[in-house]
Amino acid sequence: MKPGEAIVVFAIGSLTIIVFVVFLVLIIVEYRRRQLRHIEEKISLKHRYENELLQVQLEVQEQSFKHISEEIHDNIAQMLSLAKLKLYRTADRATDEQVKIGINAGTELVTNALNDLRSLSHLLNGGLVSRIPLRESIEKELGYVHDARDVTVSLSVADNLPELDERRKLMAFRIIQEAIINSVKHGDAKTIGVAMHADNDYLYIVISDDGRGFNTTEAMKKGGLGLQNMNVRAKMLGSIHIISEQGAGTSINLSIQLYENNN
Repeated sequence: MKPGEAIVVFAIGSLTIIVFVVFLVLIIVEYRRRQLRHIEEKISLKHRYENELLQVQLEVQEQSFKHISEEIHDNIAQMLSLAKLKLYRTADRATDEQVKIGINAGTELVTNALNDLRSLSHLLNGGLVSRIPLRESIEKELGYVHDARDVTVSLSVADNLPELDERRKLMAFRIIQEAIINSVKHGDAKTIGVAMHADNDYLYIVISDDGRGFNTTEAMKKGGLGLQNMNVRAKMLGSIHIISEQGAGTSINLSIQLYENNN
């Protein structure tokens, strides 16, 4: 083979190898790209499924709250109202002053229980909570806790606070409600405070107490229903950060996007 022909053959061979290598690299890149797209689609579907599942869970929970609210309003509250009326009539007929005093004391207890139940019924009714301002719902919840458990409460709200839409308002209130209940039930708090302010993009809510506190790492591992519900709702609204130590109280910091992210 002549030197010139050898060079041509070598050049053609080298070009063929280069083309083959480039073709192979392109195939690998395309395969990898499709593989990554498939993984992203699976992750997207998983997130979509999880969000839909969370939505269903929240809807079921709200339906349960609504049912309990209606039962309190339509049955228990009506029975207590009837008992209160009978006690009034019995007190009017009583001739013994001591008996009358005892009946009046019982009537007062029934009245207080009736007021507490009506307040609880309103706070469980998602339809009502979503229609009234968030501040008003929080005031009702704090008032209920103050009256029922003799806890010192406070609410601080910045001026010109923007209002959330009905769905997000209800979810935000359920987080706050759960936090307040946990403060009293598990933390044995004597003081509970709620503070609210906003900037251009977020509504910030802080729920703090002087209760016994808890180990947040252990609590998250155990996955208690209350904390789980709070995290589920917070994930759909923005973010939540819980700060707590044994014997040092608890602070729950909730950040809520003021406007829905449609992406």
